[in-house]
Amino acid sequence: MQQEKKFDFNQTIGFILIAILFGVFYFLNKPSEEQIEAEKKELVQKQQQEQKQAQLNKTASTQAFQAVDPTLAKDVEVSNDKLKVKFSPKGAQIADVQIIGYDAYNAKNKAHRDSLHLIKDGSSKFNLSFKTKQGTVLNVADLVFVPQVQKNANNTIVTFTANAQNSQIQYIYTLGDSYGIDFEVKTQGLSNITSDNKVDLAWTMDGYSTEKGKDQEKYWSHTYFQFKGNKDIEYELFGADEWEEEEAISWVANKQQFFATVLSNKEGFKTTKGGSVNTEKEDSEHSKHYHLNSKMELKNSEMNYKFTWDFIPLDYKMLKDYNDKGFQNLIDFGWGILGWLNKFFFLNIFKWLASVGITYGWVIFLMTIVVKVILSPITYKQYRQSALMKVVRPELNEINEKYKDQKDAMKKQQETMAIYRNAGINPLAGCLPALLQIPIFYALFRFFPNLIDLRGVPFWFVDDLTAFDDLIKLPEWVPFLNGHLSIFAMLYIVAMMVYFKISGSMDNFQMPQQEGMPNMQFMKYMMYVMPVFFFVFLNNYASGLSWYYLVSNTINIFIVLYIKKYMIHEAKIHQIIETNKTKPKKQGKFASKMQNMMQQAQEMQEQQQKNKKK
Repeated sequence: MQQEKKFDFNQTIGFILIAILFGVFYFLNKPSEEQIEAEKKELVQKQQQEQKQAQLNKTASTQAFQAVDPTLAKDVEVSNDKLKVKFSPKGAQIADVQIIGYDAYNAKNKAHRDSLHLIKDGSSKFNLSFKTKQGTVLNVADLVFVPQVQKNANNTIVTFTANAQNSQIQYIYTLGDSYGIDFEVKTQGLSNITSDNKVDLAWTMDGYSTEKGKDQEKYWSHTYFQFKGNKDIEYELFGADEWEEEEAISWVANKQQFFATVLSNKEGFKTTKGGSVNTEKEDSEHSKHYHLNSKMELKNSEMNYKFTWDFIPLDYKMLKDYNDKGFQNLIDFGWGILGWLNKFFFLNIFKWLASVGITYGWVIFLMTIVVKVILSPITYKQYRQSALMKVVRPELNEINEKYKDQKDAMKKQQETMAIYRNAGINPLAGCLPALLQIPIFYALFRFFPNLIDLRGVPFWFVDDLTAFDDLIKLPEWVPFLNGHLSIFAMLYIVAMMVYFKISGSMDNFQMPQQEGMPNMQFMKYMMYVMPVFFFVFLNNYASGLSWYYLVSNTINIFIVLYIKKYMIHEAKIHQIIETNKTKPKKQGKFASKMQNMMQQAQEMQEQQQKNKKK
């Protein structure tokens, strides 16, 4: 019999002493008020010095180049059927980028919709900097450029020029008919200004929040990059999104949940640092702060760089044909078998069903049916195993009562295995079907929040299948629920509990405790607690996933009811077991070896008992 776990008084005293030691250590090492004040003063002085130096650099930059007539330094707006772009003469920056055909979620207006901007109000800053011969730092972003616009049949070319006495810097943007903008940097006579052989590149960007589910948007938003000559992409989904690489990188992407801003360089970025940080919770306008720094070499004392800006929706099918840079891998469909299932199974089924022309909510419904039909043999085997275990439970209970002493544990195990063997039950057979379904279960967690087809699509009381449904409002002070209750998530939990009940899943935890097996009573409690955790998670997740699981569990209920009524019932199970008992048992090598090991262990145990008596 298992011994009851008693309260360990010594262990509790030990924890209390450790806490006291930590408290004493903190108190003794706590800085004084004078030290805190000195540190604050030092920080303020440092910030003032940095601001003063930045102002000196800015003044030196503007003085080195010719003053520009304000009437010539104007914003420039260009567009095609995919993008609307505005350029600013200050630093020749891309000041605004709107993606045509997509809306952003805006809780402030009645329709909750607004135009979608990846860059707005100068939220992106691209800068090239170097030391002048006078020792100051010249930031190209501080210069004022004069724009010139040229148009032809296919392209719009915007050339920004900043002139010094014997030098010139040009930023040349070319917008064609795609989501990309070619970007070229050219200089003449740069050696008259600097003696450096490298230029510092710095790109910072505040990512505008475009989605309803802010927490999910931040979770899927990171920097991604690709090493030159390699089609795989690199990212850090968990933990701090900070990275540093010496090897050449062909492109860097500031990815949001469904869109990305990508900067590519034909020659590759070298000595590169990048990353992103979440915005403060109070900042609902932005999702992430992105940053990139790199060293760019001067060739013949001149800048001559060719970049490309891409402002792309993360549509897998579109991106596969967009270019050969592998941008489609920015979509977090998962690694290994998870990614394979999403890209080649679920996505193709979804697209095929959507081609019929029905709404996407019903496409998910039909997709669930297709998946359940494919998995129906596994469901049948799971229920059959559960039914067999239920029938032999009285015999197992008898064995459990017969061998209560710890010294008889080996005999109890042998007779238990004999019952399983005679009844034709494999205790591990129920695990295999469940293991086969795990990749599908987790693949869907990545499928629905990353499928741009569902973005902003309403269904019944849901206004966006990639975000939570919040028809039922709650006070903000309620923990974990973020001010709402998801109806789909609640219905899914109800369906889950009904399925547990009719399938007999809960009955399995009434099985007698076997030596070396998990505590069934604990597992039973977990089956009650698990729906609570699922609900808290799904309450803030994509409602399309909750809808899929609701339909899936409802179908499971009908499948089990059909199996119980027409395919498997208790009398038939008894008949199967009696038939299995009459069949000659063929013992495999593994089973034979296990039986021999158990016999040897039993003999050793008996010998140890005899030695103790002596």
